[in-house]
Order: sequence, then structure tokens, then C-alpha cells
Amino acid sequence: MKRLLIVDDELAIVEALEDILSLEGYDIVTAYNGDEGLQRLLASKPDLVLLDLMMPVMDGGELLRRIRAHPDLQDLPVVVMSAGRLTDEERRASSHFLAKPFELDDLLGTIAKQLPAEGPRA
Repeated sequence: MKRLLIVDDELAIVEALEDILSLEGYDIVTAYNGDEGLQRLLASKPDLVLLDLMMPVMDGGELLRRIRAHPDLQDLPVVVMSAGRLTDEERRASSHFLAKPFELDDLLGTIAKQLPAEGPRA
């Protein structure tokens, strides 16, 4: 079962994504800010991160920079979900961008395309 980490400060979005993606067969881990996201990322070793940019404590852009700077996480797929615009650095560092609001089919298709094919979890 593939594990996804959802990092977003909007409780309703996190809960909706958690419900939908669990029904799709994914193991879901959640966080509500970038600092919590980094802690959960290191502890849970997800296969993909769904990341909002605008959050308190540590924003998504900073979390994305830390992910790309970490030797064990550099190749981790990160799908940025945001109503805002990405900087050039964020665009290069992310695996894919979904503008909020997005269609569920777009999200599911993006996740399927970004996940590593097969192989055991480390």
C-alpha cells in the first residue's frame, strides 16, 4: 500500500483528501503545517507528498526546500496544491502543481503518475 503525506493547514481539505484517498487504497499521514509535515515525513517515509504552500509555522515553500536539500528525500515526489502562484524555485523543486480548486480526477491521475512503479518500502 502506497503511503501519502498530506500537508495543508485547512482542516476541511485535509479531512476530505484523507477520506477520498483512503477509499482509493492509500495509507494516509497528515500534517497541518510545514514543521509538523517535516516531522511526519521523516517518521513515516511516504511515497508521495501533497503539499500546500501557504501555511503557518513553516510554509510549504520552506518545507519543499528542506525536502530537496535532504539526501534521502531529494527524489521524493511532491505535488504542490495551492491557490497561489509558485516561484520559479518552487516550480523546479516540485514534481507537479495542482491549482486549487482542482478536480478529483486530476488529483488521482497526478498521484498515479507521480508514484514510483513497484518496489518495497524502505
